[in-house]
Amino acid sequence: MNFVRNFLSIVGAALGSSVLGGIFGSVVAVISPEFVKSLTAPPEAGSLVRYAGTAVMGFSLLIAAIVRLTKALDANRSRDRVA
Repeated sequence: MNFVRNFLSIVGAALGSSVLGGIFGSVVAVISPEFVKSLTAPPEAGSLVRYAGTAVMGFSLLIAAIVRLTKALDANRSRDRVA
């Protein structure tokens, strides 16, 4: 059950983060529509670099989730061997 609890906590944190991000994005769009318009404009040469940080962050989160899940699975396996 520890695995399921860890998995659900990761899913809950991801959903909570997406809701918070959506609220923040909506507030930014209301306060500064020009900024949002500049984000959706066709990319200029070299402006794709700003997306590199997002890709690295997403990859890091994926690795962290995989490490946590493998630790939980390993703990469950060792507990099953002892019992």
